[in-house]
Amino acid sequence: MKTVRSFLFISLVLLLIFPFSQVSSAQQSSADLISQINKARVSRGLTALVENNALNTAAQIQSDHLAEKYGSDLASVVDWHVGPNGEDDYIRALNAGYAFGPGWTVDEIAYGGIDSSTSNDALVWWLRSPVHTTALLNKNNVEVGAGITMGDGFAYYVVVFGVDLGSGASASGGVASTIPTTAVTPKVAPISVARENEDGSVFHTVESGEALWSIAIAYDITISQILALNNLKENAIIYEGQTLQVRAAFTPTPQPTETSTPVAPTRTPIPAQTAQAIRTPAATAEAVNQGLLNLDNQTMGLTLILISGAGLVLIVIGNLAKEKAARKQKKD
Repeated sequence: MKTVRSFLFISLVLLLIFPFSQVSSAQQSSADLISQINKARVSRGLTALVENNALNTAAQIQSDHLAEKYGSDLASVVDWHVGPNGEDDYIRALNAGYAFGPGWTVDEIAYGGIDSSTSNDALVWWLRSPVHTTALLNKNNVEVGAGITMGDGFAYYVVVFGVDLGSGASASGGVASTIPTTAVTPKVAPISVARENEDGSVFHTVESGEALWSIAIAYDITISQILALNNLKENAIIYEGQTLQVRAAFTPTPQPTETSTPVAPTRTPIPAQTAQAIRTPAATAEAVNQGLLNLDNQTMGLTLILISGAGLVLIVIGNLAKEKAARKQKKD
């Protein structure tokens, strides 16, 4: 009975000394995760991937880093693919000893959940995300490695794929494993260039595998310009889904300020006037010669003659009448 009690006491002490705050189950759990990924690929008519120890190491380094830096605060994860020293998945795989063939690269997916999360939960989440599904079911994937780090309240799953972009190199061993690192083709994630806005500005949404230098090349600008446009520090880390401004809006041409100044009325020049004598029409001979009733002299003369003649006739007739009356009296 004492032996049992002693064993329980020692077990309790060990649990207190070595808490389960980052228990790495990379060997068994990573193999289980890779097995589930291969089942998902085969069910869709794709080839199963070959497990690679160097990729396992690279994936485990990243899952450990995420657990150490963020722990159970999953919402604070800034970039799932930036390593302990700021390196990306390509550099991690290279440092882990992964032998790249000509035209080969790597692609990485990650998942974070609560400590009760399983590798199946990670796989289901990836298959529901279009971006991660594309990476997981890429027909050019050849090799794979996985890393899992679990602790008090969190679980991180990282998978790294060895991708043959068409070189025809061997998937495992053979040519690919004997190519020296100097023949490695740098990883360049294809950049989908964003359209220009009406004001001339351009904003780029960061996709998986993109880096500041590759974005700068795609838009024909410098990394310094990207940092300045987005108020980022020199060693800033970008993350998938982040929006970066890669071109500023057009600067409007300054227009002169219009001041409402009252305009003085324009005077219409009046030509100088020359004094002119008022011409009074002179009396014409005709006007002078006009007499009574506006009759000319000739008419007036004829009228007077007629009147005078008529007067004489009346006088003569009157005298004759008197004489005739006198004669009559005498007879009587």
